[in-house]
Amino acid sequence: MIGLRPLAPLALGLLLAGCNSGGASVSGSGSESAGSSSGTSSLWERVKGLGFETGKTYEMPALGLMADAFLFDAQARNVNPAATIVGSLYDRPGSVPTFDQQIADVAASLRSTEPNKASPLDAEHGVYAVPVLVALRPRKGWEVDAINDCRVDPRFDTPFFRRNRPPCRYDEQAHIRYMEMLAASAIYTNTVFGLIDEKLGTARIADPDEARKRVLAAFQNIPAATLKAALDDASKQVVGGSFTTDLTGSGNIHFTHSPAGDFVADPRGLTWTKAGGVWFGDGRINGQTVNLRLASTASLSQRQAQSGTQGTNADSKVEGSGSIGPGR
Repeated sequence: MIGLRPLAPLALGLLLAGCNSGGASVSGSGSESAGSSSGTSSLWERVKGLGFETGKTYEMPALGLMADAFLFDAQARNVNPAATIVGSLYDRPGSVPTFDQQIADVAASLRSTEPNKASPLDAEHGVYAVPVLVALRPRKGWEVDAINDCRVDPRFDTPFFRRNRPPCRYDEQAHIRYMEMLAASAIYTNTVFGLIDEKLGTARIADPDEARKRVLAAFQNIPAATLKAALDDASKQVVGGSFTTDLTGSGNIHFTHSPAGDFVADPRGLTWTKAGGVWFGDGRINGQTVNLRLASTASLSQRQAQSGTQGTNADSKVEGSGSIGPGR
């Protein structure tokens, strides 16, 4: 009996195996899952802006800016009318036409001329710009003989000396017409610059280049008939009357017309004084110091921006399974 005891477990296992193969079966299953998630997200933009603007108004003499415009235009058209007219004073001795007649002759010949593409002025306005250029032209001395050197000592006024003496260059009429030209040009230019000033108004102009364009555009918009009437009126004021020439050796051109006033031509151009004050020239138009307003602006702007995102995410999961079911 004692020798059979170790075989008991083996027998028990065989007995159970025989029960499973022919009897009931047990199975089971289970599942477990766990997860966690977390996250943060942010979006930001930080903007820093700076704006700075300054503006100043500069006042410049209108006479200087207008003169600059006409002189630039003459250079673009490659004209020197003052020299041409001065030369014409000696073309017809004894029958020199008045200044307004010369301008009228030139205007008649140029009405059918093609406009110069380098200038905003048409041909006729180019002609009526001539007196303006005459008034603005710098001068250092007389362009005609202003001294009568034809007087001869009677002791030498013999047929021999008359035959061999160089011809007298002094032409009294040319001298008078020259002074009329200068005086009429100053009076006419004063009138024209006054009309241009009215058209420009009081608005600020961007810069000197823009001022030149607007001055010439304003002059072009003045009807040619108005310009002719202004020149005729200026000529009537100085044709006739009494001229007195100052030849004291100042080096400049200086003469007085009664009743028009006093006229000086020097490196500044023409200056017309009447009624005890400067009426045209030296920065004055119609006796007043007239300025044009020029605008000058500067601006600075800066923008700085910064943006970004930030986030975290975590996830975990655990699974398991089991089953119990009937046996076969």
